[in-house]
Amino acid sequence: MAGALVWAMVTGEWHVFFLATVWHHHDSADPVLVLLTLVAAGLRGWLIWMILVRTPYSGPAWVRLLRFLLYLSAVFFLLGPLMAAVSEAGVYVGYLVTLPVFVLLPLVFRQAPLVIRVIVAAVGVSVCLLPFVVPMPPGVTVFWPVAVVLLQVFCRWSPVTRWLGLIALVYVGVMSVLPGQFVTYSDLSPVWLLTDAFAVTQALWLARTAADLGRDHAAGPAAPIVFRVAAVVLASTVAGLAASVVLSPPLTVVNEIVSGDELVATIGEEVAGEFDDPMPGCERWTALGEEYVTTPPHEREKAYLCLARWGDERPGVTDATLLAEGRARCAADPIYGHEVGRLVYLCPETAGVVDPELLFGRTVVDAMHAACQDPWPGVGPRKGFPTVPYLLEKPGEGYRVVTHRLRDGTPGWLDEVPVAVGAGVQGVCLTHKTLKRPPPLRADGWRSVVEVPLLSHGSVMLRGLDPNFLDSTGEGRQRMRVYTRDLTVEGLRAEQHLLVTFPGRSTRMVVHK
Repeated sequence: MAGALVWAMVTGEWHVFFLATVWHHHDSADPVLVLLTLVAAGLRGWLIWMILVRTPYSGPAWVRLLRFLLYLSAVFFLLGPLMAAVSEAGVYVGYLVTLPVFVLLPLVFRQAPLVIRVIVAAVGVSVCLLPFVVPMPPGVTVFWPVAVVLLQVFCRWSPVTRWLGLIALVYVGVMSVLPGQFVTYSDLSPVWLLTDAFAVTQALWLARTAADLGRDHAAGPAAPIVFRVAAVVLASTVAGLAASVVLSPPLTVVNEIVSGDELVATIGEEVAGEFDDPMPGCERWTALGEEYVTTPPHEREKAYLCLARWGDERPGVTDATLLAEGRARCAADPIYGHEVGRLVYLCPETAGVVDPELLFGRTVVDAMHAACQDPWPGVGPRKGFPTVPYLLEKPGEGYRVVTHRLRDGTPGWLDEVPVAVGAGVQGVCLTHKTLKRPPPLRADGWRSVVEVPLLSHGSVMLRGLDPNFLDSTGEGRQRMRVYTRDLTVEGLRAEQHLLVTFPGRSTRMVVHK
């Protein structure tokens, strides 16, 4: 570590120092950051010493197991990020090590009533297992260490263990209130570097707790009353912060972005001078991601200009030039995918053919996905094509089922079957199933059921939907049964279609319903 510091001071390559001390790639000569990094590196050295130089212990077998698992958990805290980067299996191994610690550690506090110890153990097991079952806010995990640290304070554990426990609580309290998502123009890498570096405080507390298991806590001195009161206040504060995080919606923090008189959010220092917006008032589209559907018609040219100037490094280009270039691109064929997001503001009818989702917005598309379910679950091959929502390239015009011509040199389609939709229908929830024999009709609940012939070389494709799909089907003469009914999706006229193909030599079209 000293050699890395000297090297960085001589050569200016500070990334070598940070990589050697806290295993992070960072390049900064900020003296405060360097000093804090040295402190974190010193704590890592103390942790390694505590793990390697352990005092002997010959107590009950379950306490010896707990002691071993505590040291192992400290190692996981130290090496966890590296293990997680190598393989997800490291994360699950860490959970398997942590689970018995959550159960066994509260049981060693014999001065506390049994019911309290059992409750703390149950809370630990819950916060360890529930994230695998239901989504859990990150603040929930704070309550177990809060309870254990208070038990250490009031059950006469050593002063070093108590102090490390309180420092670990301060760290988890800070981490619980940091937002999980950032949309910011500020460089927050020093913040993440320090939060990762000082995670060692958790590992130090675990290792010191393991070393303290061999002491006779009943004979030890009690913590001063001022210390106990301060510990209760700190623990209550951390628990309160965690509870506020659990009960509050997820927070996305952005820099100071003002639209009219509205302050969206602020974090860190003022960055008005650091961020040079090429066109004031563009933040709604360039930073906050406002969509075409929520942009008033009279502001759509402005939205296009904002997005066109974003990344355009040509000096002195005028609005008229950008608009003329955009309209020329709208008339071109094809429109490329990276241009569609901004061209939709100039020519929605053209851009909507390339990417219909732009015309409806994320809210409507998400609602379509939520409403689109397999109408025949459990029927057909397990690895068949899934149920997928599609947007029509031209609303109300339907789509076509086509099969590839694979057996001769003439390119094109072997067969083509049009599938109609209702007037104005914009989206279709489509399920395709390939069966080995004709299924029961099961027409109840469907508006129409029509069966048509289909000639196939083993694959089927849809045209007129976005995106297209390709699936396998039987070879030779097939029958395709098309089930149709309305689908309720807020903000979108949609239908549900079930396409079932199976062997059959008949060439007649049959209208079952």
